[in-house]
Amino acid sequence: MKQEIRDARLRAGWISLAAGVLIFGGKLSAYWLTDSTAVFSDAMESIINIVAGALLVFSLAVAARPADRDHPYGPGKVEFFTAGIEGSFILLAALLIVVQAVRELVAGPELRNLDLGVGLLALFGAGNAVLGVYLVRTGRRTHSIALVADGKHVLTDVWTSAGVFVGLLAVWLTGWMILDPLVAIAAAANILRQGWNLTRDAVRGLMDEADEVILAGIVSALQENRKDEWIDIHSLRAWRSGAMVHTDFHMTVPRYLDVQRIHGIHEAVESTLRASTEQPGDVVVHFDPCTPRDCTGCTMRDCPVRESACRNRPPLTLTSATRGDEVHAEG
Repeated sequence: MKQEIRDARLRAGWISLAAGVLIFGGKLSAYWLTDSTAVFSDAMESIINIVAGALLVFSLAVAARPADRDHPYGPGKVEFFTAGIEGSFILLAALLIVVQAVRELVAGPELRNLDLGVGLLALFGAGNAVLGVYLVRTGRRTHSIALVADGKHVLTDVWTSAGVFVGLLAVWLTGWMILDPLVAIAAAANILRQGWNLTRDAVRGLMDEADEVILAGIVSALQENRKDEWIDIHSLRAWRSGAMVHTDFHMTVPRYLDVQRIHGIHEAVESTLRASTEQPGDVVVHFDPCTPRDCTGCTMRDCPVRESACRNRPPLTLTSATRGDEVHAEG
């Protein structure tokens, strides 16, 4: 991983942590001033921002370490792990908010200083919006799922703050105190949805679930730069480990090629994929020798072993590239 990418990721992580502490302090002050359960729900999510920020800095520092003997693919998957922890904390916060809101519904809400509370929420909500956009953009630019996850969580906090702001404004204008715990429950539902999505995505990453966006990009790059020797590919797999993308697949090539030419093909494939994805990673190609049934789709000229003419060279597609060895063997 390039040093500038590492620096950008860590800088964003520290900014997230520092801003989380500042924004939580502001929202906690608003809660003390208003005694509002809805504001409490917003402050609770900001506590999660602090925990998430600390986990984010940790995961980014670990993910930046190079591969070693114990971690041959690098420690990048720690980002999925911390994203899962963050999602779990979000789910816990949502449940705590619901408990507090139900208590207030039973006891009857009593609010005060709503005008000041509304102003503070608007101020810190705007700050969260700026932070969330920054984290998501930096995460996508540096290919960090942890930064993107943290940014999406912060943006969810913005929507929570917006809902609480509208609810408090309605309470202030109408005097209907019962709206406060109801707004808190609605905010908890939104927080619950985001926590579930983060946890689900983290589990998918840890289990190496196929990412069709990555796979489709690989197939597109190979098809666009396809050489005559690249007769066919199959058993394509790709998985992400932090900012690294690891790719392997089988490629059918003319069976009379020597080792030097095959090595050249491997280097050409690596260069093609790195240029197209603009992401660090490694590529492993297993070469299969062609058989007579491949002749009808092979465009090699002056082939010394050809047994039939080329009729139609099928394009590489996501479906054909990801088929397994047994399907390929059946042809």
